[in-house]
Amino acid sequence: MNKAVAGIKSLLAQNSFPLFGIVESASMEDAPQGYRPSDVLPGAKSLLAIGLPVPKGAYQCKGRSIETVWRTHSLYYKSIDAISLRVSLLIEEHGDTAVPVFGCFPFEVKGLGDLWGYASLVKMAEIAGLGKTGENGLLFNSTYGPRLILGGVITTAKLPAQTWPEKDEAGCPEGCNICQEKCPSKAIDKNGKVDRLACVLHSSKTPILSHLLHDKNYDLGELQKINLTTTADDNNINTCMECVSSCPYC
Repeated sequence: MNKAVAGIKSLLAQNSFPLFGIVESASMEDAPQGYRPSDVLPGAKSLLAIGLPVPKGAYQCKGRSIETVWRTHSLYYKSIDAISLRVSLLIEEHGDTAVPVFGCFPFEVKGLGDLWGYASLVKMAEIAGLGKTGENGLLFNSTYGPRLILGGVITTAKLPAQTWPEKDEAGCPEGCNICQEKCPSKAIDKNGKVDRLACVLHSSKTPILSHLLHDKNYDLGELQKINLTTTADDNNINTCMECVSSCPYC
């Protein structure tokens, strides 16, 4: 497995991915049923989290930041999903099984519009040592703040736990809650819990999905199909990023 890890490090370095961590999958088996590593891949033993920072300038671009960040996210999600697939294939070349956990899409719609990924990438990245869950519910990294795009891999390979680069991640500065104060939809409570539906309705515009979520008269199965075909990549647009752009680390 040392050869597999060396190959992963080389692949990520060659493609300018500066952050990754590996941890035992058992450390995330306390996730809700259906969203545990073993639910995604039976026999899972290791998790690998990957982080890709958005440039500060994307958030500081005067008068064009919304459009710039939206385009950056569209490109970055494709890049990190592609690298997660390549890492999965590299692991499988060494005899184990691996499945990518994609950066944003697809996700599931639960209940009255609550949105869930197949596994929590923020949690994966936190336990792998890339940062701490911040006051806005996103991962906060000591170097990049909350502006990381995350991807990951769940695998049956027993990989040695490690974090690159090694840092003591302390999380958001104590007493700072600017992101909560700046949130236009008041979707973040004082404990950092995010009302995902309120956030998405305000910050992401996908004509069909937005209409259905506002209307609330929909069949969940049909909504899931619409979600998978009309919201991915360039088919939606971000209209708010206050919880990130207001952070002193951006």
